[in-house]
Amino acid sequence: MVIPRKCPSCGYELIWDSDFLICQNHQLCRSQNIGRIEYFFKVLANNDGFGIATIEKIFDKGIEQISRIYQLTFEELTSFGFGDKTSENLLKQLERSKIEEIEDWRFLAAFGVHRLGQGNCENLLRSYPLEEVFNLDEESIIAIDGFAEQTASDIVQGLALIKEEFDYLYSLGFNLEKTKLKSELNNTNSLLVDKKIVFTGKMSSSRDEMKKHAKSIGIKVLSSVNHSTDYLVIGENVGPKKLQFAIDNNIAILKEDEYLKLIDESK
Repeated sequence: MVIPRKCPSCGYELIWDSDFLICQNHQLCRSQNIGRIEYFFKVLANNDGFGIATIEKIFDKGIEQISRIYQLTFEELTSFGFGDKTSENLLKQLERSKIEEIEDWRFLAAFGVHRLGQGNCENLLRSYPLEEVFNLDEESIIAIDGFAEQTASDIVQGLALIKEEFDYLYSLGFNLEKTKLKSELNNTNSLLVDKKIVFTGKMSSSRDEMKKHAKSIGIKVLSSVNHSTDYLVIGENVGPKKLQFAIDNNIAILKEDEYLKLIDESK
């Protein structure tokens, strides 16, 4: 296999970053810009229609920023070759993405800042409200558990690059659910605050809602069981591997009703 020396999209020279070949032409590379737009709508996860084909079509018509997409009109979309019904639907989906409630950390993560994925966004917003993160310096971020020096440096630089775009989109009034600050969570006496929990199996209520509620009261929800897990909360039809891993590694196992009882007792 021949390793490419230049980006196949923009022709810019590639460099190695750990195990990856990276194009450094971040602002002008067509593929990267299209990827950023696609990533934004994918992470928001509250709209339909803005897949890669649609994004490529409007990008090639000169619509190269997310903020510009939110300014599109019916007349523009039809002039780009979209049918009347498709154009109407795209505009409805843009409006839907603003109206449907999403977490503020998800909104921030959607901008694709390097080293600021969904988990880090959630962690960051546990210490500072969304409106303040753009004023943070490296020292402030390093002081947050889980952020190393290089990560903090990349985040500060990345936030500066997206600030103008962020400010415009934020001004559109997205329906954002605010992450509770650690200072607010300190007021609860729940034994599960700051504990790492995995939910598995079929629950009596929506597992997604249970995860969302758990995060809102300071519980750290993991996607899979590992050695750092404090509790495995089980419903019906639990996978035997997860259960056996918890048993072998002395991870506390709670049935759904036992978990809910602990939550109720902390109110």
